[in-house]
Amino acid sequence: MIQVVGHSNPDSDSICSSLVAAEWLKMSRGLEAVAVAQGEITGETAFILNEAGVTAPALCGSVEGEKVWLVDFTDLGQGPEGLDKADIMGVIDHHRLGDLTTVNPLEMWIWPVGCSSTILFNLFRMENVKIERSVAILMLGAIISDTVAFRSPTCIDKDREAARQLAEEAGVSLYDFADRLLRAKTNLDGLTIDSLVDRDLKQYAINGANVVVGQVEIASFEQVEDKMEALDAELQARCVQGGFKLAALMLTDITSSTTRLLAQGEWAKKLKSDSADRWVQMEDTLSRKKQAWPWIQKTLAA
Repeated sequence: MIQVVGHSNPDSDSICSSLVAAEWLKMSRGLEAVAVAQGEITGETAFILNEAGVTAPALCGSVEGEKVWLVDFTDLGQGPEGLDKADIMGVIDHHRLGDLTTVNPLEMWIWPVGCSSTILFNLFRMENVKIERSVAILMLGAIISDTVAFRSPTCIDKDREAARQLAEEAGVSLYDFADRLLRAKTNLDGLTIDSLVDRDLKQYAINGANVVVGQVEIASFEQVEDKMEALDAELQARCVQGGFKLAALMLTDITSSTTRLLAQGEWAKKLKSDSADRWVQMEDTLSRKKQAWPWIQKTLAA
């Protein structure tokens, strides 16, 4: 049995694309495959799964000695326990190539698109595999989520065309579905401070040390005004507990494309122009992958 797994603290693309990739391996290759997850799903992901009529993947344990496919990441720090001793058979991803190494040759599909599900949509088409409605909804939801309804600079025509065709396949209105999904994405009701930090937290290695950068997408900064001090305290605690040189959180207002970057840890002062600044204001910034992380990486390395 092949386990298909996305990154830790999974977002909608990580969960949905894992489920879709498992179906693709079954239908196109005749392989036994199952999606697993490195964490609980978000409210947004629950919305997509409910629309698709699909249950969430089981939680992942150690994959040491197991056959695995990776979806939406290639950094070992974002993988499950035992990944360095697993038989990695393939990768489907839309990020930079991380520090993953393998013993055996593997199949890799890494495209510079806005979402892993855009790659999967094209793989289904290339191999003439029928896309069931539930699978179409999963891919459509992942694409809308990862591209922030096509507003992100990571979004390209391949993403838009895939979403258009998937909406047709699923028999839904693309923009009505996107509107309902974004409402679910930006709903913070009932979420604790630690769950907000964990919501899409990713670990990176830089200059021989580890840092973590998360992102919370909101409809207005008013949603988090009363949470700023608690978020800063939680980021500082993560540095102490995890030995991170930096713990940062992007608070991204998707309506104005503005991000406030909270940063704590030994390296936080490198990012702030003034030590008195409570956050780094980043205009026209929606994407961690294409906008925020490249700037953070360059600034820390200077």
